[in-house]
Amino acid sequence: MGLVAADLRVLGNLLTTADGRRVATSTFVGLALFALMSWWVADALVDRPDLLAMLHRETRGGSLQALIGYGLMACPLVATWYGLSLAQRQLFEAPELLLWRLAPQAAVRAPLQALLRASLVSSTWAFALTGPFVGAFLRQSPAPLLAWCMLPLAIVCCTMPLLATLLAVQVALVRWFAGRALRLVLTVVMTLASLGFFAWFLLALFTPSQARVHDIAAAARDAGGLPWTVDTAAAMLSAVATGRFDWRATAGAVGWLAAALGIFLFAARQHPRAWERQLEAAAGFGARFGRRWPAGAAGAVRKKEFAQLLQQPGALLGFVLFPLLVFGLAQRRLLIGGILANPRLPDCVATLGAMLALWFVAVMLVLYAHMGRMAVWDGPQWSLYMASPTPPGRLVRGKLAAIATLMLWPLLVVAVAGGHLLGADRSTLATFLAVAIGGTCAALGVLAALGTWPRLMRPDEGGHVLQGARNFVAAILLVFAFDLVTAPGWLGWIWLDHFARERRLEEHVVRPYAPLLAGAALAWGSLVGVLGAAIGTRHYRRLLTPR
Repeated sequence: MGLVAADLRVLGNLLTTADGRRVATSTFVGLALFALMSWWVADALVDRPDLLAMLHRETRGGSLQALIGYGLMACPLVATWYGLSLAQRQLFEAPELLLWRLAPQAAVRAPLQALLRASLVSSTWAFALTGPFVGAFLRQSPAPLLAWCMLPLAIVCCTMPLLATLLAVQVALVRWFAGRALRLVLTVVMTLASLGFFAWFLLALFTPSQARVHDIAAAARDAGGLPWTVDTAAAMLSAVATGRFDWRATAGAVGWLAAALGIFLFAARQHPRAWERQLEAAAGFGARFGRRWPAGAAGAVRKKEFAQLLQQPGALLGFVLFPLLVFGLAQRRLLIGGILANPRLPDCVATLGAMLALWFVAVMLVLYAHMGRMAVWDGPQWSLYMASPTPPGRLVRGKLAAIATLMLWPLLVVAVAGGHLLGADRSTLATFLAVAIGGTCAALGVLAALGTWPRLMRPDEGGHVLQGARNFVAAILLVFAFDLVTAPGWLGWIWLDHFARERRLEEHVVRPYAPLLAGAALAWGSLVGVLGAAIGTRHYRRLLTPR
């Protein structure tokens, strides 16, 4: 229990330092926002008695179990995402592993500690995404106190067994098949899990209540629609909420939890040798460049960013798999079906609006990842930046040039998807490219201003940027700022839609305004980009000042 007490002591000591309070506050705010979104989804269903009555009829009286099961579906999704991405690093790349291996303790103690850490984090995420949703319907039942007490047990039974099984499988795979091929396979799986989780989160956020109720009813009617663990936990919780106690469901959920822990403990005995095999196969990916580095500071920083990207297989695979998500959204008309089906808009205007909506979503998915390139990921180079006589503006210019090149990828992907799947003509594509380039310049300005803000990217005593700055508060501010700078476009679209309600727009009337729209977008984006770069240069100068 010493390692558990040490981790709990670390969590308790977060509030004793300024940096710890910043990390704790940002994490709490982020989880609270996820919980608020979950409550908002449940509240949208509670306020529609007709939808609940339809669900009650279609499920033949099992609406409460269907709703609880639908809410608990976030638990295995969180466990899959965390178990295939972040927990794998805790198993084989945690800085405490060497100390744990040298300590006089059982061989299974180190992987068990990694499982406990991963279970705590994933259960916290799952509770934020699930607890308010399930709690809203337990409150409406109304459920007894025992049901509220068993809610955390249901979340753990839906999260921890899958997480333990995934970690056990990874330990066994690394133990017997360690090598570059396995590292590549695990990287691909990790990238798919991350993209899949955030795609599910995005789709769940924008799915209307009517479609969500039909999904719940379909999952309830289909016996195989829910995973066995989720169905068992939902049956256990719904039975307690209605004044019964389902011993079979409770024994099944707790039994599967115990069985998964037993499987993990059996596989954890191979963890020491698996860790050694992982170190032996730790030869990095990426290529070495034969050409000399540029003499200019901005060019050297730009090439450093590209070289750093090539050394991250997960990021490269994310670039490769990113078009699949965009093409899937365009092909299934998700998020853009209402725009394309608007009969009051000409085809060229509807297609342009749909492509811009897809581009906005695509940029939102990659914007936070590029934010780290401004300062957070430069810990190893930070002392060099502080000792260099190079003006901070050149460093910022080199970083923005690299990020601008990478930001062209969402633009090109959406352009290809629009031309191939949405039938956009050359004029529409040209207008889209001009508007999207202006929006990309605005996004670069936001990244430059917020990615170097000293309150978020404050270096520590050693000159390194605190990793705690990469938190939910930074992401929330980034999203809010990007929404703010793109607000003229959204307001213009709302005005156009309102104007089209009074009179039908003709294509020959709106096409002459396309150059004006493109010029306005480029001018506004350039203004925001230049202003953001100036603010970022000022912030970077403050970050590089010795403390």
